[in-house]
Amino acid sequence: MSSRMSAAFRTKAIAVVLVAFVSHDALAAVANRVVAPVDPDDRVTLAGRRAGWISPANDEGRVPDDVPLASLSVVLKRAPERQRAFEQLLADQQDPASPDFHRWLTPSAIGERFGATPHDIAAITDWLTAAGLHVDSVSNTRTRIRFSGSAHDVGMAFATSFRYYRAGGSKRIAAASNAAIPAALADVVSSVAGLDAIRFAPALRVSAPRRAAAGPIAPAETYCPGGGQPCHHSIFPADFATIFDLYPIYDEHIRGAGQKVAIVGRERVYQADNDNFSRMAELDVETPTTIVPTGGVDPGDPLSTCPDPADPDCGNPKDQVGGQAEATLDVQRVMGVAPEAAIALIVSANTNTDDGVNLSIEYAVDHEPVPAKILSISFGSCEADNGRAVAESMDDFFSQAAAEGITVLVSSGDAGVAGCASLDAAPAAGEPESINIFCASQYVTCIGGTEFADKANPDLYWYPSSNAENFGSAIGYIPEGSWNEPLDSDGNPQLAASGGGVSLYLPTPSWQTGPGVPGTQGRYTPDVSLPAATREGYFTCLAAKRGPCTRDDEGFFSFFAFGGTSAGAPSFAGIVALLNQKTGSAQGNLNPRLYALARAGSNAFHDVTVASSGVSGCTASVPSLCNNSTPGVDGLTGGLAGYLVGNGYDLATGLGSVDAANFLAAWNASAPAVNLDQAGLSGSWYNPSTGGQGIVMQVVPDLYGAGEGLLFGGWFTFDATAAGGQRWYSVQGTVSAASASATMPIYISEGGNFDAPPAVGVTPVGEATFAFADCTHGTLSYVFTDGSQRNGEIPLARLGANVACTPSGDDAGSGSYLLSGTWYDTATGGQGFLFDINPVQRSVFIAWYTYATDGEATGGGASQRWYTLQGGYTPGRATIDDIPIYATTGGVFDDPHAVTTSAVGTASLDFHSCSATTLSYRFTSGENAGRSGTIALSRTTQAPASCGL
Repeated sequence: MSSRMSAAFRTKAIAVVLVAFVSHDALAAVANRVVAPVDPDDRVTLAGRRAGWISPANDEGRVPDDVPLASLSVVLKRAPERQRAFEQLLADQQDPASPDFHRWLTPSAIGERFGATPHDIAAITDWLTAAGLHVDSVSNTRTRIRFSGSAHDVGMAFATSFRYYRAGGSKRIAAASNAAIPAALADVVSSVAGLDAIRFAPALRVSAPRRAAAGPIAPAETYCPGGGQPCHHSIFPADFATIFDLYPIYDEHIRGAGQKVAIVGRERVYQADNDNFSRMAELDVETPTTIVPTGGVDPGDPLSTCPDPADPDCGNPKDQVGGQAEATLDVQRVMGVAPEAAIALIVSANTNTDDGVNLSIEYAVDHEPVPAKILSISFGSCEADNGRAVAESMDDFFSQAAAEGITVLVSSGDAGVAGCASLDAAPAAGEPESINIFCASQYVTCIGGTEFADKANPDLYWYPSSNAENFGSAIGYIPEGSWNEPLDSDGNPQLAASGGGVSLYLPTPSWQTGPGVPGTQGRYTPDVSLPAATREGYFTCLAAKRGPCTRDDEGFFSFFAFGGTSAGAPSFAGIVALLNQKTGSAQGNLNPRLYALARAGSNAFHDVTVASSGVSGCTASVPSLCNNSTPGVDGLTGGLAGYLVGNGYDLATGLGSVDAANFLAAWNASAPAVNLDQAGLSGSWYNPSTGGQGIVMQVVPDLYGAGEGLLFGGWFTFDATAAGGQRWYSVQGTVSAASASATMPIYISEGGNFDAPPAVGVTPVGEATFAFADCTHGTLSYVFTDGSQRNGEIPLARLGANVACTPSGDDAGSGSYLLSGTWYDTATGGQGFLFDINPVQRSVFIAWYTYATDGEATGGGASQRWYTLQGGYTPGRATIDDIPIYATTGGVFDDPHAVTTSAVGTASLDFHSCSATTLSYRFTSGENAGRSGTIALSRTTQAPASCGL
């Protein structure tokens, strides 16, 4: 190794990388279900309730034949046996006793194991093409076929026609009747998405602009309309951290590092707003990335100033300000809770048949690799205004996300129990009771709204002044009621309350039980809640509405206090980022564990009750902090009666808000955990879904003192494309007996020559987090910072038998197992070997990381090569002869792409001691055919005292 590498490897590093070969055990093949010829004249009608706005009263005429319709999808249903297997997997992924616990799948792995057969997909795409339509893509999960075409051709294909309808203040396209499909496809087609142009609305409330002094000593951040009372506080990030107990988490250096949150939006954000937000809040945050999904519509650049100075609300016909306000709030809420988390803002404008929100959600759960393991959605559409098919289609999306380990957070809505009502209009009579259709899915954690019950004596909860530059003035936790602001600043009735209720279409999940859960009428919402009132809204910087957070000549700055359940979803997403970092693993669907904690009486939740709301004479007929009822047309009474808060679960605030420190502690306390500071974790690990790649690791316990050891991992994998060739990385860092996870840098070594001593470049390219559920299962979470935007989580299973690992720590004993570890030749910098010697299985696995013979001239990742040596081993022998050398090609990074493995030579080992051995090699085929030699190998760390030959 070079002197730089040698020094690093002998102290806090060991630079070797390795991998395992596995085959993917997919489910047995399922028979094709399209068995008859596809006759377009033999049709069946797809049943299902249409959207409520599709009616003759709203009809505005026929859509011309040549109007292009895009973003349409044929939604497929799984074979019954595959659906049952998929649902069992979802349950097993949340069962700590299952081998599948937290073993997340990629979208394509879901498609391979549970999706439609290639034959059935071909039958549908052939029919669409024959009908004159263009097949745009097939989802990785094999559950959706996206297509496009003219209004005439789509109508002919599905035996319908298209008309314009007036809905929600806009003109939309929808099919005039239910779609019909060829009868031969009926067993595999569930519905056709996009024939009715569904639209989603943000759950967002905005205050008037507020002003504050900017300086190191500032008054308590209040807003007193007209200089009178009551004053309205604003929640700065420091206040949120105080109220919801985040500081003990931050003290553990848990601030979201290594985690990524995806946010669904329709507009980009203005980066200066985020810069000003982070400066005023004194936060060192990540710069968000923006993604326009495949098939989406780029919304264009964000606004940097008010687009219409004459308009006090800075509105415009496209409602760009509103969309940008929503995206800005969501981004800044994640920043304010988990400042070190990466953020991906996935944005698309609407098409004429699909909402940009829908396009972004589909990208978030079906793109490979998935953009993030946490997804925040602050939009919705009322369930009562849509049909069962839409609810089931969205539920399928979110079940896919759960299988991939994605935690989905959705705002419950801002119209109280009247989820279909327009937030832009005054309350109207006859509104139906409804929930947000996204929240109907059991695979979504639905976030409702609370409101601080501090009006009677705010001095108990807020300091009169703040000495902190981050404007924090909250004293501690503040009692909460259900968010309900039934009157606006002029005393007129308005809809501004926590959404909640029961699904019309989807059943009560098996896990949704416990004190306060009403029964089994359907999926109940919300699940948990966070503050949502604009009275004490969240500090937000938004130049496009005259709140840029920049100082004027008098030292003041203008900002906004945003509210609505829109704020709760990204806030909780930030808490989940902290949870994932602490546990070292993505959690997937939170709900089973949330309700289990509540049933156990955990102190993780602040239960919202009539007593905590401070309301006397509580009744559901009058909207207040004890319910999510709506006001009437002319005053507080006469509206739609909602649900009361109460002990345990309720349909206004769910399980209540969370104490973040207690929440993370309770979650981690019962999660399976393994002492990471033990040699027993050393060995070969792999992902059963991605054959031909894996990781071999060595743990050197107590290297830095009692309970503090070194973990080195060698990661054998491939480039992001099949043609890119082999790649390997090293991951190395400190592990602690006191922590359930360990986060460390990822390095790439490039530019060396095979078995020769050139200069080698070593570059950090990302960050990895290891966590182990038990001694044979774990996870590797990764985030690359090399511009590739790769991030994900790999479920790890031990390749061989466990030799010495126990949950509390290993008993490695003595003997040849301790020959396992990292070895290198001091004369050939930047390359080496990692041995996994298993006396239980009487086997040896060796990973050899090296370079092409002309790697120095090639440079970059293309210079890398790796081999594996696998054979038998007889314990007690100092020599191991005739070990086959294998080369593996054709793989794709963290992907179940088929690989080719070939024997290319043989090798032998001759151990002189536990610290020195000679490896002899001879290549008989491949690019090194004819090469042979010997390599004198030394351990990179001191041999364990009990090691023996």
